[in-house]
Amino acid sequence: MASVQSYFEMFHSKIRLDENDENIKLREKRDVILRDLRGRLPNDMPTFTHFHQGSYSLNTGTCPLDGNYDIDIGVVFDCKKDKYTDPVSLKEKVRDALTYLNRTVNIRRPCVTVNYISNGKTEYHVDLAIYVKRDDGLLDIAMGKEHSEASKRIYQVAAPQKLTQLINDRFSGDDAAQFRRCIRYLKRWRDVQFANGGAPLSIALTVAAYEKFQPSKDLISGNFKDLLAMRAWVNNILSGFSFQSTEEGFAQRISVMLPVEPYCDLMIKHTNDQMKVLKEKLTTLYEVLNKAVDEALPEDACKLLSKQFGNEFPVPSKQETAKTVNAPYVSAGTSA
Repeated sequence: MASVQSYFEMFHSKIRLDENDENIKLREKRDVILRDLRGRLPNDMPTFTHFHQGSYSLNTGTCPLDGNYDIDIGVVFDCKKDKYTDPVSLKEKVRDALTYLNRTVNIRRPCVTVNYISNGKTEYHVDLAIYVKRDDGLLDIAMGKEHSEASKRIYQVAAPQKLTQLINDRFSGDDAAQFRRCIRYLKRWRDVQFANGGAPLSIALTVAAYEKFQPSKDLISGNFKDLLAMRAWVNNILSGFSFQSTEEGFAQRISVMLPVEPYCDLMIKHTNDQMKVLKEKLTTLYEVLNKAVDEALPEDACKLLSKQFGNEFPVPSKQETAKTVNAPYVSAGTSA
């Protein structure tokens, strides 16, 4: 097997969203939005607290291909759902408070999205999931759009902070670092391979990692092998496909069940045709990972991998690989 770990780590350094300028700007946007929300909501509104959710809280963020950076925030109002029996009305109050200057604010079914526009293009967006409290310690998330029919305007039980804790506790130390790296690799693969739509949600890929990923390292040296970890993980995902009955008929599908309330299938909205494409693309990815394992030369393995993960995956020359092979190996640590 060619030695490609260093190239995976170079790739990771390119796609990883970490403590860089963009991440700082995201935090600045978050702080401004929360400040405005506190200052511009009607006086009779209950107070709220907030927390991070999504890839930001899980440290699995990637730099977006389209340049549209995002951050997910949970906003918890200090009231129960009977205070605002129509959940969309609560989201409308949030929207009205945040509609200001160079922003557009849209009510989407699971959240309120604040877009920052520059030169006619969205540069950043902040997704605010709106919650109210429950007596059992869980939360109710406000679901529904502005013009949704009554049956689509609902509160749904949720446990976003419990989900974050579960995933963050799945592995520790360097195993957790490889876990997060591989999630980023698959998210970038998704962005490259599904540019025309039908992509699985980031949370679905992350939960699939929570369920099916296992760290991989050399038994003798202890050095991590991301290529082998990815191959095994993708194979485990493919093994989850089975024939299922749907309104569209029988089809091979995969379910990715949220491990916390409301315990829903994160792939349920994928059509049978989209599932077929997903399986085909995952199968191709697995075959390429297999071929890369069998390659003797790093440059040949990287050529194969770049076709799946995009042109940010480095393809070295023979001279470069000679230098890399002779250089001392430094394994990626917990900072990944």
